[in-house]
Amino acid sequence: MTELDEIFGESNRPVSFEDIQSLRYMEQVIQETWRLFPPIPMIAKKPTTDIQLENCVLPEGSTIAIIIMAMHRNPTQFPNPDVFNPDNFLPERIKARHPYSFIPFSAGSRTCIGAKYAMLLVKVMLATLLRSYRVYSKRRERDFVLAGQTVLKRREGFLINLKPREKSSMIIAAA
Repeated sequence: MTELDEIFGESNRPVSFEDIQSLRYMEQVIQETWRLFPPIPMIAKKPTTDIQLENCVLPEGSTIAIIIMAMHRNPTQFPNPDVFNPDNFLPERIKARHPYSFIPFSAGSRTCIGAKYAMLLVKVMLATLLRSYRVYSKRRERDFVLAGQTVLKRREGFLINLKPREKSSMIIAAA
């Protein structure tokens, strides 16, 4: 909330594009959430040529499954990989990692065209919601049961509670 308070103070004005660009810590929180619970748990690729690895060859046209959730929990890229830590996305830590160690929306020429829009949309939604409400869940993360489909989700949904903040009145997001 500190970052939101610094940007908005007591104002209930709509969220602007400039505000969204200033929400750097919120972006780290979103990225860390996507690291632990990627929107797409797995992607498949087909090499257009044979790929020589250390001990084998991946033949042209074969299907290669990339388990994004496992990749994002690689301890050589993310120390304490099962711990939620937004500092994993500080600029210096991003530079120190392999560029493809974090791929919540795939990577390279096949990156999801909606990835930047998703970040923008989540930031607007969170900035609007968190300025008006405290959000909490009575369920613990260790009790989550995930359902790996096209999009990763909790099998039983995600029930949250909203409690109005005392200082805020209704905030409307800019369209």
